[in-house]
Amino acid sequence: MRRALALLLVAACGRPDVIEPSRAVPFGDYTEIALDATPKGHRRMVPPEAYLRAYLTWFGGLSPGDVFYKARGRNLFDQWASYLVALGLPDYAVDAPRATQSNTVMLAAMGRLGEALCVRSAEHDLDARTAPDKRVVFAFEPVANPSRDDFADRFDILHRTFLSYPARLAPTDRTDRFYALYRSVAARHQAGLLSADKAAWVAVCTALVQHPETGLY
Repeated sequence: MRRALALLLVAACGRPDVIEPSRAVPFGDYTEIALDATPKGHRRMVPPEAYLRAYLTWFGGLSPGDVFYKARGRNLFDQWASYLVALGLPDYAVDAPRATQSNTVMLAAMGRLGEALCVRSAEHDLDARTAPDKRVVFAFEPVANPSRDDFADRFDILHRTFLSYPARLAPTDRTDRFYALYRSVAARHQAGLLSADKAAWVAVCTALVQHPETGLY
């Protein structure tokens, strides 16, 4: 009885209206899409362990102890324990906690460590007695007072090491600006522990280690 009543109701209502499909709208041309690359906030540092691991890789796959030993000497990075808090690492000897936010002191301490490693690497790699296959950071044959083209070839090696891409893909004037830095440091360098060319390469190395593309995101 109930089934028959349901059939009668369906018959009385008739066939439901057919919904016509909407007109198809062709997609636009998306071969070129504009990306919003504007900064959405202040640049920040990565955790200090990430910097230290990067230094371990850049400067020859060293152990943590070797990094600090290599950075020592000639007052380049002495008294390592006093830099723990500045680097953002905990110092359990004085019960100092890990830094929860990056700050300018941490950035400066990381830059000082990178500069010290650049100095020690220049002393090793740019020494005429160092075999080419033993050079780690400055993995090229040094040339005294290099021309712009000579500098560009060697700068590209450092650029790939620290920024992970060829210098020719950077802003068009980057190589020229670093070449100007090289020449400025070499011209103003006074006789000392490093030659003018070594000091100039240290400046280039340090500038790359401290470059925003290297350590900030």
